[in-house]
Amino acid sequence: MRYKDEDLITAIDIGSDKVVVAISEIDDTGSINVIGIGKSGSKNGIKQGVIVNIESVVSALTEAVEQAEIQAGREISSVYVGISSANIETINSKGIVAISGVDKEIRENDINRVIEAGKAVAIPMDREILHIIPQAFTVDGQRGIKYPIGMVGTRLECQIHILTCAISSIQNVMKSMDRAGLIVRNLVLQNLAAAKSLLTEDEKELGVLLIDIGAETAKVSVYHEQAPYYNAIFPLGGYLITGDLSQALKISYANAEKIKEAYGVADFEYVEDDETIQIPSIGGREPKYLARKNLVHIIRPRVEEIFSIIKNDLIEKGYFDKISGGIVLTGGSTIMPGMAEVCQEVFDLQARVGGLRRFAGLGDEISGPEYSVINGLLLWGIEDFNKNNDFLGKPKREESGKNVFQKIKDMFGELF
Repeated sequence: MRYKDEDLITAIDIGSDKVVVAISEIDDTGSINVIGIGKSGSKNGIKQGVIVNIESVVSALTEAVEQAEIQAGREISSVYVGISSANIETINSKGIVAISGVDKEIRENDINRVIEAGKAVAIPMDREILHIIPQAFTVDGQRGIKYPIGMVGTRLECQIHILTCAISSIQNVMKSMDRAGLIVRNLVLQNLAAAKSLLTEDEKELGVLLIDIGAETAKVSVYHEQAPYYNAIFPLGGYLITGDLSQALKISYANAEKIKEAYGVADFEYVEDDETIQIPSIGGREPKYLARKNLVHIIRPRVEEIFSIIKNDLIEKGYFDKISGGIVLTGGSTIMPGMAEVCQEVFDLQARVGGLRRFAGLGDEISGPEYSVINGLLLWGIEDFNKNNDFLGKPKREESGKNVFQKIKDMFGELF
């Protein structure tokens, strides 16, 4: 399908706290140049990643898109959208087929058949497959093969990672986009988008845990030998920390959020003994003053609990031993000093707050941890663009020059 704005890549991250829109052009080298950014509060339209009020979401979308379009000086019609929902479920499955050719050489048709065989699992009627991702292939008992096209054998197996979502969640996202006058080019699980923007090839090969803590959800992924094996979304986020501060300090939720953003800290290492902060009072009373280190006593237990819940789920499901490459943190809630240190203590593994690449143009405005999903969606879009066009934006006409390795990589990209 051709779009009237096909020379642009537009990404939309719909979060529980805010909606972010980023419009980008493709420069002469095939790279991203961000030309417009829009942001709007989610207006209580989303709870824990699920749309609960379409009118509010459409209003937020319209506002953010208009901001981005004005800044870019362009109108958009088609978008890459990140989806997040606590009802995401994953299945690791396996397909097995006989290699069909007379010469027993593995071809694209064999890859397609083995993936089809792998996805022939029972999916409830109220769920839809969002992504099917090949993890590894086995040819005649030889395991760990990533790109089997061109190999010779009689039996082909494929391990695949299937991500499903409630049909209602997908329909509500699509309906919101349609109401806002937008066409969805691709609907991408936010976990996968964040991973694309943050994880190195070495980390994905060794085994890495990605934890994206936002306002109301924690999105968690495990990659091992380059492929995802675990994806989950927990109803755990920064709102819990804000609630703890509100209750402990006896202040409004709004003021607790301001205190968290300005002074929040999860580890004593980041606080001086003599640091004090001003706490607003209610009813016109005089403000109070508090030693900042007292915030650690309030915040740290909740942060430990969030990480412990994630760790226990990984252990229960058998994926904890796949993360020898450490932990990468992202999301707005991980900006708080001390988060990586607490994470390291809970997991007994190295942890870092992920750094994003900086795009040209307005890219610096979306370079913080809270923008990992929007960055990943832009990268998703540029990969699609570069598959279908040369760097000058002309449709590709010649595919014969591609080597086998590149062809299978391109095909896998389309399966994501």
